[in-house]
Amino acid sequence: MTASQIPRRGPGSRAGQDHPTRHELVDAAIALAEHGGLTSLSVEEVTRAAGHAKGTFYVHFADRAELLVAIHRRFHDELFQHIRASTSALPPGPQRARARLIAFLDGCRRQPAVRALLLQARAIPAVAALAEQRNEQAAAELSGDLVAAVSAPRQTAHLLVAATVEVALRELASGRRLPRLRAALVDLVPG
Repeated sequence: MTASQIPRRGPGSRAGQDHPTRHELVDAAIALAEHGGLTSLSVEEVTRAAGHAKGTFYVHFADRAELLVAIHRRFHDELFQHIRASTSALPPGPQRARARLIAFLDGCRRQPAVRALLLQARAIPAVAALAEQRNEQAAAELSGDLVAAVSAPRQTAHLLVAATVEVALRELASGRRLPRLRAALVDLVPG
């Protein structure tokens, strides 16, 4: 069977997303990214690291870009879970908004190689579109904490998300937390 004859499961296929082999391929790609970044993520390298034949890749992903989208989804699903778990005991409001920003930064620090990989991959349109979608989702969730504090909660939330991403990028570049920058970010939350 050639690669063009292998049935493909697209992103909308629930069975494809939950298949153990798909998870193994994503895990292998993440492990490779920790050592070589985006350049180490060829289909051949990923399948070799996962212990599968190259054709297996195409059963689960149409191409490398789709693999990067899957990595992005997993990273941000885990990140959003971390944020929600870290802030679930807090009532809506500015205090929870501040805690969300710090939880985002801490979550990014837990997987710096994946964060760096995703930053490199933003030149790929599908990854850039998903990043924009996740920023919109983050702003929507954050805006609920700002309703009583500002006249334009959605717009303020967008600005705070952008500032938080900038702090995350600076922490990634420095390889450590930047307490003064974090404090400045938290000070931007009104209320």
